[in-house]
Amino acid sequence: MSVRPRPKNWVLHGLLIVLPIRLVVFDVDGTLTKHKSVWWRLHEAFGTTKEGGIYFDQYFAGEISYQEWADLDAGLWKHKPVEVVMDLVRNTELVPGAKEAVEALHKKGIHTAILSGGLDLMADHIASRVGIDYVLTNKLEQNSGMLTGRVEVLVGWGEKVKEIKMINDHFKIPLSQTAFVGDGKNDISVFSVVGLSIAYNPEHDEVAEAADFTVRDNDLRAVVPLILGHGHENIKTKT
Repeated sequence: MSVRPRPKNWVLHGLLIVLPIRLVVFDVDGTLTKHKSVWWRLHEAFGTTKEGGIYFDQYFAGEISYQEWADLDAGLWKHKPVEVVMDLVRNTELVPGAKEAVEALHKKGIHTAILSGGLDLMADHIASRVGIDYVLTNKLEQNSGMLTGRVEVLVGWGEKVKEIKMINDHFKIPLSQTAFVGDGKNDISVFSVVGLSIAYNPEHDEVAEAADFTVRDNDLRAVVPLILGHGHENIKTKT
């Protein structure tokens, strides 16, 4: 296991205080699961990678909005069977230790949530498999077993600050007592607002640099000691 610390302190009345974590929020793609993008996996399953690649480039060139990108992608799958999606979902491989990590947090009374720019069919299934309490993600619309070609965007790309505050409101737990575990550039914005940020096997150096801790390990349980130890050892005079 490789861990790179960059701890964050909260200042109160001249003291440096690190508060214990009461809520842990996870990304899905690349964090709880081994794959990197459920959107791209659906393009592969439905044979729409060429069009999906074009829309990807258009979004990152600033030519279309995230909602437009999501609508264009989902539109490619109109009238496709939901069962194809569910087959893909059921065959998704978890990161080793994902379920055990969540169980260890729950045993300490810590709540868990998913915040993902992916899709609900995947995120809800993963939450059920590992026992996560709450999910906030985008909703792929379906009707009578078929995809409608529409998606309700609740979490955009790199726009997770407003969304994590919604999760905080749900649990009535402040950001200062929230940890976020993610791996991608779209997680960087939320790293700066939570009490503890962990880059787990990050895709890029800039993701690692933005996090309080970087963990490179094949087993997600490696993040648990960092979370449980946060706020239990350091209330000290400011220097």
